[in-house]
Amino acid sequence: MSQSRLPIVAFVLRQIALKGALALGLTLSGSMAVLAGGDIAAGLEASKTCAACHGADGNSMVPMFPSIAGQGAGYIAEQLHAFRDGNRVNALMSPQAKALTDQQITDLAAYFAAQKRVVKTASTDDSIPGAHLWKFGGHANTIAACAACHGAQGQGNQPAGFPALRGLTSQYVLESLMAYRNNERKTEHADIMVSIASKLSDDDMKDLAKHVATFP
Repeated sequence: MSQSRLPIVAFVLRQIALKGALALGLTLSGSMAVLAGGDIAAGLEASKTCAACHGADGNSMVPMFPSIAGQGAGYIAEQLHAFRDGNRVNALMSPQAKALTDQQITDLAAYFAAQKRVVKTASTDDSIPGAHLWKFGGHANTIAACAACHGAQGQGNQPAGFPALRGLTSQYVLESLMAYRNNERKTEHADIMVSIASKLSDDDMKDLAKHVATFP
């Protein structure tokens, strides 16, 4: 990286860090509240209706459905509330979530957060442009590196509310990026991803999705 680009990169990373810091207090307290108030045993019982798509332990065997094992409790709860309240719409998830009480959402989030994410088969079909976008960002530094929030290997950052992406298929990642670009996910902390996805081309999204699918 040239010396002339360093101040620009530092500025972009500071902007991302600032946004993360502004949300950190609410996100962290929300995650801790979910963990403290959730009953893992009750979550296991409630999760039986989730198993067909997401797997009994949250590790999905179906490419179109995401693995949610080990995902941050606060993030899971936020998504379930969004599905239930109509801020995120999905033909399968919305009806399921509408039947959940606040306590059931808290229990489910605690249960799946306590499970271990297992990547059964990482893809070997990587994308060099996707890897570059992930590690360094792009488009004249208007897009920050994905790794800055989601981790070098997609492990996420639970305290800051950034979800783990390792173990997700390229199909699901691509669909998610398109949904953000179309502003179809109106969750509490979606604004960062909506802004980033709006700058991504279709090819950018495909390249990123291919790269994410390679994480072990």
